[in-house]
Amino acid sequence: MKLKGVDHLAFVVSDLERSVKFYQEVFDGEVGRSRGLSEKDKAANRSRHTLVKAGNFGFDLFQMVPGDPPKTDTRHLHFAFEIDPSDLDKVQEQLKRLGVAYDGPKGHGGGSGLSIYFKDPDGYQLEVTAKFLDKDAYEAEIAKRGARFGGMDRSYEWRKD
Repeated sequence: MKLKGVDHLAFVVSDLERSVKFYQEVFDGEVGRSRGLSEKDKAANRSRHTLVKAGNFGFDLFQMVPGDPPKTDTRHLHFAFEIDPSDLDKVQEQLKRLGVAYDGPKGHGGGSGLSIYFKDPDGYQLEVTAKFLDKDAYEAEIAKRGARFGGMDRSYEWRKD
C-alpha cells in the first residue's frame, strides 16, 4: 500500500463551535460538511461533527459524549504539520494575534527542522515544523533565532507575547 497523503484527522472536542473557530483561525481553515445536526441524523443517532478543511486535508471535529472527555495528555500524542521555513514568523505572529500560547521555535537534535508547539482548546498537542534543506541553513536559523533544542519530552516555555 502506498499512501498518497492525509485525508483527515479526527478529534473528540468538548465544545464543537469553539474548536471549529480555533481550527478555522489557526490553520486558515474552511468549514466543510457537518453531520449529526439534522432531524434525520439525530434519528439515526449520528455523532455531531464538523469538518474543517485546511490545506489538502481536514480536521473532523466530533462533539464529545458527556462524561467521556478528550484524552489529550497521553504521552507523545501530538499532531505535526510541515510548513515552509519562510512561514515561521507568520505562524508566531498568528498565534500571538489569536492569544494562543506556544513554545518555540525549537530545534531537534540531529534533525533539520525547527518546530513551534501549541495546544488546541481541548489540550491536543499540535506542532508545526519547518524543515531546512541543508545543515548550514538549519544551524544559521537556530543561531539567528536563538532557538533551543527541545520537543515533546522537554518542558515548554509557553508564551503569548
